[in-house]
Amino acid sequence: MIGERHPALDRDSLILDVRQLERREDTDYLYLVRREKSCLFPIYEVYLPDSYAYLCWTAYTMTSSVPVYAFYLHVSNPARLSGTVVLLDYGESVEDVERAVSYGLKKRAVHLSRKMQEWLEQGRDSSILELIQSMKGGEPVWTQAEKLPT
Repeated sequence: MIGERHPALDRDSLILDVRQLERREDTDYLYLVRREKSCLFPIYEVYLPDSYAYLCWTAYTMTSSVPVYAFYLHVSNPARLSGTVVLLDYGESVEDVERAVSYGLKKRAVHLSRKMQEWLEQGRDSSILELIQSMKGGEPVWTQAEKLPT
């Protein structure tokens, strides 16, 4: 559904997202899609005050004319890059992040853990790679043979 309604994203932006997932550095991410760009952040980075991820995540609250799609991604099967995908309400997620960054480190960690558990309960299993590919209007971003251009 998102891929059909959203303009085609920049191929290089999508490739960076996939490369980050393939490095398997984290299992929980927040994924932001606006206009032709996308940003994939390890979730804890978004909840760090003044981090680049925090600034990017909260940057689009002033401009409501262009839709912003926000997702929580939990990678449960790193080999297949699949797991739980949850479409978030962008405004609510920004409010939550802005509130939580004012917490102390321990309280923020507990809050984030509860938030992820809540999202996992309402999410559904999906191919995270297919979600990212769908941002190209439903067309594959690349074939398996040409997965990542050199």
